[in-house]
Amino acid sequence: MRKILLSLILFFASIIPLSAKISFGNPSINKNDEVLFTINQQMPGVYPYNTLFYVKLKDGSAEKNPAPLTVFPEQMELLDNGTVLQIRNRYGTARYSSITEKLEWINFSEKLPVNALPTSPYSASPDGKYICKIEKNGICSGSLVIQNINSNKSVIVCDSVLNSYEDVPVKWSADSSVLLYENNGVVYFCNPEAVLRGVEVDEKYRKIGRGTINSVCWTSSKYLAYVDDCILYKINSKELYTLGLYSGIIGQGTAMGRLPFRFNSQTDRFYTNDAVNAIVVVQNDKIFSYLKSQSTNLDYLDVIYSRPYTDSQASLVDTYVFWNNAGQPVLWQRKLPYNGANEQGAVYRFDVKATRVLDIQEAGKPYLSPDGSKVAFFANKSCWVYDINNWQKIAELNGEKVSSLCWINRNALYVGGENTIKKWSLLTNTYEIVTLSSALKGCWDDDEKEIVAQVSDNLFYKYNQEKATWKTQSAQPLSKGITQNGRYRVFTASTSNNSFENALYVRMLSKKAVTKALFAQSVAKSTNTKKAALVFDAYDNTDGLARIISSLKEYNVPATFFINGEFIRRFPQETRQIVLNGYNCGSMFFSSANLMDDSFVIDEDFIRRGLARNEDEFYVTTNNELCLYWHAPYYSVSSQLIDYAAKAGYSYVNSFHSINDGDLNKDLNADQLIQEYCNTLKKTGSGIVPVSLGSSLVKNARPLYDYLDLLICALLDNGFELVKVEDL
Repeated sequence: MRKILLSLILFFASIIPLSAKISFGNPSINKNDEVLFTINQQMPGVYPYNTLFYVKLKDGSAEKNPAPLTVFPEQMELLDNGTVLQIRNRYGTARYSSITEKLEWINFSEKLPVNALPTSPYSASPDGKYICKIEKNGICSGSLVIQNINSNKSVIVCDSVLNSYEDVPVKWSADSSVLLYENNGVVYFCNPEAVLRGVEVDEKYRKIGRGTINSVCWTSSKYLAYVDDCILYKINSKELYTLGLYSGIIGQGTAMGRLPFRFNSQTDRFYTNDAVNAIVVVQNDKIFSYLKSQSTNLDYLDVIYSRPYTDSQASLVDTYVFWNNAGQPVLWQRKLPYNGANEQGAVYRFDVKATRVLDIQEAGKPYLSPDGSKVAFFANKSCWVYDINNWQKIAELNGEKVSSLCWINRNALYVGGENTIKKWSLLTNTYEIVTLSSALKGCWDDDEKEIVAQVSDNLFYKYNQEKATWKTQSAQPLSKGITQNGRYRVFTASTSNNSFENALYVRMLSKKAVTKALFAQSVAKSTNTKKAALVFDAYDNTDGLARIISSLKEYNVPATFFINGEFIRRFPQETRQIVLNGYNCGSMFFSSANLMDDSFVIDEDFIRRGLARNEDEFYVTTNNELCLYWHAPYYSVSSQLIDYAAKAGYSYVNSFHSINDGDLNKDLNADQLIQEYCNTLKKTGSGIVPVSLGSSLVKNARPLYDYLDLLICALLDNGFELVKVEDL
């Protein structure tokens, strides 16, 4: 689920430190030696929130592991035919039953997750009986797994797939009987029940055809569409096993028409109507084509609309396509303005032209209702639902920042906010509180028995211990934070562990006086923090720039862009966009020529004038100065050239990796590059991590910037703090 917390993280970006740490706060103890406290953890890419914990003391230590009382919805899934809401975050997984109205943690991390990463997405089947997920087993790869939620039995579908923090590369049929997935450049299908029972036929007999998960899409529970090269096929789901067995003889389904271009499943996406006689193709997030079939012959599809993206005010971050009841395609675009403003959403209706029907400021990903009739968006403290046919607003929910959504049915959805998780009815436009997401602090009621959580200045909730849920309390408890009873005193104080802002201590006041940290982990000896700097090299192409900036903002990590003179001259708006979004820029010389090429001789004057020219062009374009760091195009340089630039006041930034994604002589995939970067940094202890901007230099269909979330998380998971180049 790509960038689901973007609007929230942007809001907090200015207050989140680059060195993320865990902090304890607001300890409170009652007369029964029960302690409440909060834990806050600030990590790049995850929303900072307070989790309220409870622990019972015995002999100066925790009787059992501290238990969380609030559950923040970093990810949510609907299970068991819509009766169970699964809520996941860095601490574990909890489930809320709408039948019993109880919340229960089904797994919880015994240790505090110091290197907390974004919670990986799951793909739940429409009936909520199965979950498909990637279980990480490498730096940025894992196994694709199907799990039955009732028995917890799981089976590996394929061994090695790239991990993802956006979505799981699978597609479920509407009746949950078939799962589509990709494996080594081939699309397959399987029956989840048969896989879990161990009776599914061999994978080679379940082949649909070459491609990726982008090559297929469900049009209904009965049919799916498949594009191979330039031909659009319609496949009956009942004939999948016959197709798998005899595809070499009978082909790949019913051919519905031919595209007037080749479909690249690595970079392109397509969306069809139920009849598979109309299709929208998005090519490399640049060209949008709406085509129709007028016959069942293998003719070229008629082009109704085909245009490249040409918004002079903003660059494109992401797109989604829906189909309304009239059979018209609807396009949602997420854009990054060139003027440095926050991302924006826009909706277009396709016909012979694209008609703009809606603008939503700062709204992120759209969430389509199960029946496809409505779509929900959220931004900051608002959540909206629109009718997808006329784009009239149906309902709006305000009051707290939203982090996640989950449709229950066509008229209800769960809304995960910064303070509460709500069940929102669209029929009555009312909601009920399911549980608390976070709390400022916890305290005891006047009898020191019941737990009360303070969410804001005047908003309090009482804990239902039997159901592990919360209800609004009108009166503020008289009891404030009590830190001492006759046996113990609880307090926070400093720690030498670099991963913690402080530690929570328990001091025994009776028997033998002793002071212990409640979490031994928080005072354990820690190693020095390793540092890495993300560097983006802008040569002569802007492909990926909008997504790079969007991801950097989402993860709240610093970066330096090295700008080439050719880039500045070709793309002045994009150059300004980088600066207006707050990123430092270094020099990559005034030309993209390889400075070590034997065809010409370079002296000191050439280097001085080349750097000065790049400075001047950058200043004229952005009204800002380049910082005095530089590197040669493709990192191809000699000690003599470094000395020449040093006399002009420039420090050289070198890549000590044996390979990088700008290497024209090697065909490298993202997994290899990320492995190389992490391995080199482990040896050197610190260094830069180069990523080439644009696709003109990259042989791979999916360049490294498409996997920026994987790169960032791999570095964080290996214990690196992401800093600016000048902080290395």
